[in-house]
Amino acid sequence: MTVPESPKPSDRTASNRPAAAPGREPDAEATPEQIEADIARTRQDLGETVEQLTSALDVKEQARHQLDAAKDRAAAQLTRARAGAEEGLRTARDSVTDDDGRLARNGWVAVCALGVCLGLGVVLLVRATRR
Repeated sequence: MTVPESPKPSDRTASNRPAAAPGREPDAEATPEQIEADIARTRQDLGETVEQLTSALDVKEQARHQLDAAKDRAAAQLTRARAGAEEGLRTARDSVTDDDGRLARNGWVAVCALGVCLGLGVVLLVRATRR
């Protein structure tokens, strides 16, 4: 069984020589083009790292991001509350009106009860201000 011979370093040409792996320096026989490509790749990696660090340490940007998230949550809660209120109002209106939209018998009772409560509130408010 014969072992195939690996090419000797002197047999390699610049075109078939592997470039440096990411995170490693090019070998001593690297061409200027390979070294420049490695430098460009390193600069790009460093630029991305600096950008990530800058965004992580930017307090104003983080505060702005948290404020935007809070606004989105508040808007969603407002939408849910509005939908719930509209549904409750629709249910209340349907319970005090008949099919034609006129006040039903229990609707008149509800209106009278509301009127009595408002009148009682006004009387109590007037009495409280006279003291």
